[in-house]
This record gives sequence, C-alpha cells and structure tokens, in this order.
Amino acid sequence: MRIASARASASEWTAPAHDVVQTGHEHAAIVLDVARRLPGLVRHAGDLRRLGDEDRATAAALPAAPELRDRSGLPRSRDRSAPVSSDASRKARTARRRLPLPVPLEDPAPSKPPDAAPEARPIRLVPPGGEGHEEGIVGSYRRLADVFHDVLAETTLDALLERIADALAELVPYEALHIYEADDANRELVATLVRSDYAEEILKERFPYGQGITGWAVENREPVLANQAHLDPRVHFVPGTPVEPEALIAVPLIARSSLKGTLNIYRIGEDAAFSEEEFELAKRFGDAAALALDNAHIRARLEHQARTDSLTGLYNHRTFHDRLRFELTRASAQHHSVAVVMLDIDDFKKVNDVYGHGVGDSILSELADILRGAVRSSDIVCRIGGEEFAVIVPYAEVPHTLALAHRLAERLGAVDFELAGTVAISIGIAHGPEHAASPRELVACAEAAMMTAKARGKNQVVLFEEGATTERPGGRKPARLEEVRQVAHLKLLQSLAGKLNRLNNVSEIGLAIANELRGLIDYHNCRVFLRDGDDLRPIVFRGELTVSPGAAMEVLACKVGEGITGQVAETGEPLLVPDASKCEVAVTLPGTTEIEESLLAVPLDYGARVIGVIVVSKLGTNQFDEDDLRLLEVLAGHAAVALENARLYEAQRREAASATALLEFSRELADAEGLEIVMERIVESSARLLGSTHTSFWLQDAPGGDLRPRAAWGYDGGDRAHLFGRSIPAAVVADLRERTGPYLVEPKDYAETVGPPRTGNDRFAVAPLHVEGRWGVIAAAAPSEEGFDERELHLLGGLAHQAKLAVANASSFAGLERTFIATVEALANALDASDERTSTPARWITDTAIRVGVELDLDAPALKRLQLGALLHDIGKLGIPSAILGKPGPLTPAEREVVETHPALGERILAPIEQLQEVRPIVRACHERWDGSGYPDGRSGEDIPVEARVIFACAAFHAMTTERPYRLRLPPEEALRQLEAGAGTQFDPRVVEVCLRVLAPAPSAGGKP
Repeated sequence: MRIASARASASEWTAPAHDVVQTGHEHAAIVLDVARRLPGLVRHAGDLRRLGDEDRATAAALPAAPELRDRSGLPRSRDRSAPVSSDASRKARTARRRLPLPVPLEDPAPSKPPDAAPEARPIRLVPPGGEGHEEGIVGSYRRLADVFHDVLAETTLDALLERIADALAELVPYEALHIYEADDANRELVATLVRSDYAEEILKERFPYGQGITGWAVENREPVLANQAHLDPRVHFVPGTPVEPEALIAVPLIARSSLKGTLNIYRIGEDAAFSEEEFELAKRFGDAAALALDNAHIRARLEHQARTDSLTGLYNHRTFHDRLRFELTRASAQHHSVAVVMLDIDDFKKVNDVYGHGVGDSILSELADILRGAVRSSDIVCRIGGEEFAVIVPYAEVPHTLALAHRLAERLGAVDFELAGTVAISIGIAHGPEHAASPRELVACAEAAMMTAKARGKNQVVLFEEGATTERPGGRKPARLEEVRQVAHLKLLQSLAGKLNRLNNVSEIGLAIANELRGLIDYHNCRVFLRDGDDLRPIVFRGELTVSPGAAMEVLACKVGEGITGQVAETGEPLLVPDASKCEVAVTLPGTTEIEESLLAVPLDYGARVIGVIVVSKLGTNQFDEDDLRLLEVLAGHAAVALENARLYEAQRREAASATALLEFSRELADAEGLEIVMERIVESSARLLGSTHTSFWLQDAPGGDLRPRAAWGYDGGDRAHLFGRSIPAAVVADLRERTGPYLVEPKDYAETVGPPRTGNDRFAVAPLHVEGRWGVIAAAAPSEEGFDERELHLLGGLAHQAKLAVANASSFAGLERTFIATVEALANALDASDERTSTPARWITDTAIRVGVELDLDAPALKRLQLGALLHDIGKLGIPSAILGKPGPLTPAEREVVETHPALGERILAPIEQLQEVRPIVRACHERWDGSGYPDGRSGEDIPVEARVIFACAAFHAMTTERPYRLRLPPEEALRQLEAGAGTQFDPRVVEVCLRVLAPAPSAGGKP
C-alpha cells in the first residue's frame, strides 16, 4: 500500500522514513497490468538456447527475433571480435559507479554476493491459442510474477542493480544495458551500472536532462522506443564510443512520483529492433525496478539513521559496541591488535551553561568533522555520549595510536569556536587484546585512562598501563586493571539481572545469558543446558559448529556424566579447561573435527540441585583465567534462579492450560445430547486439544466382547471405512484391561490386530477407560515424530476420565430414555387395544413417520420428537366417549365437534409431563390441514410443525387402507392417489412426495408391482 507520494532528492535516491512500506500491492498491480497487456508474449524464439527441450518445439513456431549480436559500447558500436554475449561474459563487462549513499557498517558475516544468487529460470514460450495455451499462459504469468518478486525482494543496492540487469535479460534479451541515476539538484544523469565493452567511457560522462534520447525521455517522463536510434535527431553520442546502427529502449524510472533515473537497453545492427510487446514489457518492468530501487534506498537510509548520531553524523553508541566486538574477534583470530581512543571535551558543561546548547551543538559538529579528517579510512569514529567520542583503530600499534591522539588534540586546540574560544580534550587509549580481550573491559580500560588524563590536569593523552597510576578526578585512589575488570563485571551482572527479572521464558532467558556474556567474555561458542532427568538438553546455542545449524541442538544434547558438560552436571563442580583436546573427560561431538579450544563449564545450582550447565569455549589454548571462571559462576547463580522460576512458571501455566482444556472438554460433553453425539464430541475435542490429526473412540459392545470403533475424527473416505471395518478380539482386550494410564503404541503393537496404518501417522497415544464393565480407549495420532510429551499424555488421561463419565451418563440417559419410550409405547398400545375399530396402530405410524422424516433430512432431535408424537398423536381419544368413536354411521355435527376436541385434549393430557413439552404442539396439530381448514386451530402451511404434517399424512394413508365401522378399506394404490390428490390442500406437498416414494409397493419377483 502506498503510504505517501513524497518527492525526494534524486541525488540521494532516498525517500522519507514513512515511505518505507514495501509496495506489495503495487507489485501485484504491475504483474496484472503486464498480464492484461501481453496475453500471448513471454519470450522471443531467438533465445532458444536458454529453454528446455519441451519448449523448443513450441518456440519454433514463433517468428524469430532479431539476431542478438555482440554489443560493444554505449551508444554506438560493436566489437565484432567479441564472443556472443552470455551471462558470464556480460558480468565480466559490467562496471558500476559507487553511489553517494550512506554505507552501512561491514557485517561480521559478509552477505552473499549477487553472483551467488540462483540463476533465474527462463520463462516458457506460449504462442497464442493451441492445445495447452491456458495452462502455458498461467505458467508464464507465474514466472513473470516471480521475476518481479525477485527484483522487489532485493534489499541491498549493489545486488539490486545486478538483479535488475539479470532479470531484464530474462524478459527482453539485450546486448547492452545502462542504468542511470537522476541527480535532480543538478538536473543531470549519472551512469551507475553499465554492461558494455565501453563501460569506462560511459561511466565518465554526466549529461543534462533533455540531452539525447535518454535525456528527452527523462525530461518528458515518457518511455522511448527507437529502433533506429542512430538516425533519431535527438541522439547524443558518448565520446569515445563508435557510431553504428542500433535499437534502443529508454524507460524513465519513476517511483512515488519521484524520478529515480532511467533504464536503457540496446541491440546492435542494421536489422536490430525491439517489438512493441517487448517495449511494453520493458516499461512494466521499469515500474517494478523503480519501486525496488526506491525501497532499497529507503532501507539503506533507515539503516544508516539507526547506526548514526543525528547531530554529528558519526556512528552511535550501539554501532560502536557492535563494531568493537567484531574488530576484537577479528584481531584475536588474525593475531593483531585493535585500539580504542576515547575522548571527552573538558569542561563542556560550562560551555552549555554560559553560551547555550546551540553553541555546544556547533562545537560537537565541528569536533566530529575534525575527527573524520584526522583518521584513516579504516578507522571508525563514533559519538558514544553527550560530549564523549571514541575511535576504533584496527591494526593499531602503540606509536601510531599515540600519534593519532596527539594530532587530534593539536587540531582541536587550533580551532577558535568564536564565543566559546578554544576547547581542550582529555584522551584515553587502550589496546586489545593486550589490555583486555572483551569489548566491555577494553572500553573500561580506555575510560580509566581518559579519567586519569582528566585527573592529571585535563587536555592530556594517557595510555592505559597495568600497574601504572590510573587516577580519578577528585583525588580518588588509583584503579588497577583488576578493579577495572571488576567494575565491568558488576555492570554486566547488573544489566543481566535486570533483563532476567523481566523474562519468564526459558529460551529467552538462555538467549539473554549468551548475549550479555558475549560482551564480557570473548567466546567462540556458548551453550546453556537444562537438566531433564538424566538428559542435558541445550536451550540456546550461540556460535559455530561444523555441522548443519539445524542439527547443532541435537548434537549438543548429552547425558549426565557424559563429557565435560555431563561431568559438571554430575559433580556440581565448575571446570576450567585450558585445552579441551587434552581433557580426560572430553568427548568429541559427532560430526565435528577436533580443534584446539579452551573451555569453561559451570553448573546452574538451585539450592542443592544442579538444574543445568553453562559452557563457553574459545579457539586456542589458555584463553580463560580464574577471573572468567568466577564471573561465570556468579552469573550462573543469577541464571539458575531465573531459569528455575521460568520452569515453575511454565509448569503452572501448562497445568492451568490443561485444567482449562479439561473444563472446556467437560462442558462440551455436558451439552451433547445422546450417546452418539457424546462420542463424536470426544474424538473431535481430543484432536483439537492435543493437536492430533486423527482420533478415534473404541468401546466394547458388551462386557467381555470385542473392542470396536464407535467414533472417529480426521478419517476420510477409504480410511474411515477401513477403520470401522476393524475390531480387536475379546481375547486381546483381556490382556489390555490391566492398563489404567495413557501410553504410546507403535505400529508393531497393533498391526496384527487392526492392520498397518493408512493415515501416515503410525504412532498413537492411547488412554484406557472403563464404562459399566466395558473397556474402551481414546486413540490419538501423534502430531509429529517426537510424539506426545508427558503433559500431553497426562492431558489425554484427563480427557479419558471425563469421557468415561460422559459416556456413562449418556448410556444411563439412553437407558432411561428407552424405558420412557417403552412406557409411552405401552400406553399407545393400550389405546389401540381399547378401540381397534378407530385407532391407528401406533407402532406402524411411528416406523413409517421415521422413514419419511429421514428422507426429509430431519435432524436427530426432530426425529425424536417425531417418534414420540407419532406414538401419542391419538392419546386425546381417551377423553372421547366410546359410543361416538365406535358409531357405525355418519357423525352428527355435535358428535363431530366432540371428536375434533381430541387433539387439544391430548395436549392437556401431556402437559404435566416435563419430558414431553416439545411433543405437545405436535399432538395438538396432527389434524391441521395444509390449506388451513383443519382443526383445532386452523393453522396452515409452514406454520404447522413438520412433525405433525408427517404424522397426518402417514395416519391418513393407514386410515384409508384399513377398514372402519363407516367404510371399507382402499387398495394401497388408490390410497396413494388420494394422498397425491390432497397435496397442497390437505397435505404438505413435500411430505406427500416423500410418502409416495416410501409407501410405494415393492416390485414383485417378476419385476412387476
């Protein structure tokens, strides 16, 4: 999303910080626009050498592109002796101008060079139409999107320029390429990347907007296609390059309404030309390239701002420590020295108090300029405090560093700051690793020397020397190197204690320990272990191993008593090992080579228990001393408390999570109605809470019977059918009944009884349960190769216990419900027996109504209401005189009025029974008609309960096909016709449609009804 359209100085190729958002939507829009404009074109057939065999036949049918010849130079000649341009030769002829950008500090781990990037795949050729055209178009657009994504994803400018050149060569083959930067302040174009045999000549020239074809394109912000560029009246020839026929595409690079430069590509020769489709593709690619360049410059600018001081432009405190750590590590590896020159302006507070902070800021800025002008290009100048500066001097010898310090003092003393006059500085110098091997200690030494310079009268240069006087202002006692180190140690421990107090995650605590320790002990590797029974598992590792990064944690894990780490964990005693290769208890890690290294290992003691070990190592022998060991022991004491607290917190958090999960599980089961729904909830909730992909619930049919699956989750199609087709014989179950807690099973444990796994998950956790003498289990597939941990198994056991209670309750409820239904059915049968002439057999009506309800896709609760309503639909006839019910002739109006009261009477009979409250409206509406002419309430259409509509139709069919005192029975076929005739008036049409299917006579053996 574009946040703003801000114009920035083109000479800086930057934009405001709020413009840093990557324009993913713009990227997508460019790709879609190209797809819309270029429906058939992807590449020219002339570049067949880059395509696979499967594309050659398709590409051969396309018109050949102009032959790509060797490009000699910008704009205007070719070297016919040069070989055909290839990726390798093109890179050999690439030249780049270094842009005036803020250059980020060198990273200790150099970034991967652009040439090491994977070679882009060629885009498929897809001619319009033909078989496979649509699939090919999709593939082409995907590759086009990949090209744009690769360009927009690049972050460093140098790599981005190379990526733009490579990507454009994949889309539109060229023989020469120039990328120009726009210098808006001077309205000039400056070449920054050139792929040409005449790169040097092209890079030398700067030309104004409006000059030449390229200048015209920039001035008018309009792309240009000139297939005879040498004849174009706007052409401008670069001095020193030959004139020859050529084709040119020049695309201004514009991002966020700001001109960034231009992108030019060339083909050479009389027949050289670019097609309109290639021109369109180059324009769209230019949009993406402009956005990518703008993003890269914004990123570089923000990185530079994060590393520098806004007032002086020098590197800041954070960068100072990062770079010092890197330089010390490099100095130790290459056996040279690095110096820290620390400077502080004497009495600077007086300057601010007397002349104001504006004058003070001016002095700081001028001092920064003096420092920059007095040091080598390899020296790093930083502002680390208010009026405190430091210079990191790599490869420094004492005479050179002293000369630098005196030169700085002399230059500053010669400057007159107008109102403030002249100022003086006190300078302290320390060399590493001679005076200290860690960044914090080296800084402390330089600071001690600087404070000594102030104590001796200010405006002096003091080199730190152990044993010599290192004084403090105010007449305080001199400090020795040991005291300096102790101060640095205390600062570290104070900083670490503050960080540990804010953390409650074991891994974060381990990482904080490793990071803080690196500032004081110059280690090569650091690892923090926690003890888990007899296992020591690393929670953090910082450094390098000669194994893959992903395998480092696995390789470092060990047992208590194994190797140096295990020995420390077993004895609880720290170890200072000058040479690990000669240590008797040392064990070489698998996959690593034996090297000379020093090692420190201290236990993490919590009370009388060893809960872990901290180990640091450094290349070379005798790299640590007793002070380092004492420091690590003190640090380990703080770390042990923090780690144990974090473990306890994590244990409590997980226990709370388990309790919450069990509570949620029990609530879900409590809301389930019916045994089948309960079992479905068991497997679904177990899978969700355990993160399992497949779960199942198994239960014996009866005590002592076979174990069969009753519900499953995560099984589809054939896997589900396979599962429900299996069972575990009672004899096998008898051997398993003794198990009461959850356990893990492997494929070999169950393959013989239920077959090999078909789901891809071969390890299961099983939790047994007992329900009314029947044995069952919940089986959950392990979500990963590691399986379930102890907490998850414990949780599964809790789920099984809750499931046992829910199944028992559901079974009891099901039994009570069966008893209740049997009672209701007995009551209905008694009604049938009381008057066989007019009553409708309740069982037949119930069974038929259920079949119709299933066909209508009624849910389980509705089917239950339908069952009870069918059994009790005529219960109100108990209140109708038998003389009326058994009358052989027609009823008088008064008698009919009495009969039509039986639905309302039936509802009143059921009113006191709580379990039948939902059935009452069904019984009352069993004689309502679809058109509203029924009784007792005259309800119509969908206002009648669907259960009552089904019962009404089924009862009518049965009444028509049985004899009554007042008429003979009808044949089934005639009764069905009567039902169909009454659809829409007497009966629900949809119900009738289903009844016709359900009640249709079965075909005879001869195939006739």
